[in-house]
Amino acid sequence: MKKFILALSILLSASIACHSQIYVDNQGNVYDQRQTTTTTSTTSKTAVKSSGYSSGSKFDASKLTFGGNLSLQFGDYTVVGISPQVGYDFNKYFTAGAGLGYTYYKDKYYDYKWNASYLSFDLFGRVYPIEYIVLGIQPEISRMWQTIDYYGAGKVSESKFVPSFLVGAGLRFQGMIAMIQYDVVQDKHSPYGNNIFYSVGYTFRF
Repeated sequence: MKKFILALSILLSASIACHSQIYVDNQGNVYDQRQTTTTTSTTSKTAVKSSGYSSGSKFDASKLTFGGNLSLQFGDYTVVGISPQVGYDFNKYFTAGAGLGYTYYKDKYYDYKWNASYLSFDLFGRVYPIEYIVLGIQPEISRMWQTIDYYGAGKVSESKFVPSFLVGAGLRFQGMIAMIQYDVVQDKHSPYGNNIFYSVGYTFRF
């Protein structure tokens, strides 16, 4: 009796195992379920790879761009500044990145002279809706140090963080970008003043 029960158990186990691996349709066609599952999985992986949106996509160093602006003006009103930036071309229509900057200002008036330094960090985004047009935004935070000398009557020094948010539009030709911009925050200590201004920069790739 025990041998009979043992043999019956083995047959039932074999039947269950075969049922989980073999499928027979109404017309008598037999399919190997394991093979079908494997094929489907392979096809799905191939489709993801060919779509270009695989979660394993890697950073493309060839899409990095380098550039920025250089400001030079001398005389009673002096400006010396440099602001390098690094960006990434996500596609031909959109570039985003970050930059650092340092600018020194000096100005003289009839009763006092003023000088200030700004150390800045910015983020930027640029959109190219058509080939030669560029639209841009640039939120920025600057640490300002300034001194006002009242010609022997005393000096006043101040340091603080100054926020800015530039919006602008312009033209792009090859690596050169010329833009008209405006600081919408309008902090009284903004290095960009309270008027529309223009800037010319350049971008390149290694």
